Amino acid sequence: MKRKRTNLDTAEANYLYAQVLVEFNSYEKFKNLSIPERNNLIDEVCAKVIDEANKQKQDREAIKFELNSYKLSEEEKKKFYDESFYQKDLIKPDNFNDKMKEKYFELIKNSVYKKMNVYN
Repeated sequence: MKRKRTNLDTAEANYLYAQVLVEFNSYEKFKNLSIPERNNLIDEVCAKVIDEANKQKQDREAIKFELNSYKLSEEEKKKFYDESFYQKDLIKPDNFNDKMKEKYFELIKNSVYKKMNVYN
């Protein structure tokens, strides 16, 4: 990846994860799955939606990196968020959530629906 990841990538990944989780939780079938199955479904849908919503490869990579950062150890996180790789001082636009909703809402809804139909 050539560009630095930013706090806006982190915010986008957090928004996406939360919305995917909310959408999955609207299905009773999801609640009955094991935690690893749920986590895998969330990761799959997030990755798919990121790929569909972002044209630039570097943007896709940055958001996916942030989405998976919870898996890092404390030592890895220090490197991961080092200022040579990460810019943390970008100001989040006032309409950030509206932009995220416009960008992701339908993709999330459709992707989760398709995934949950597999569990019929």
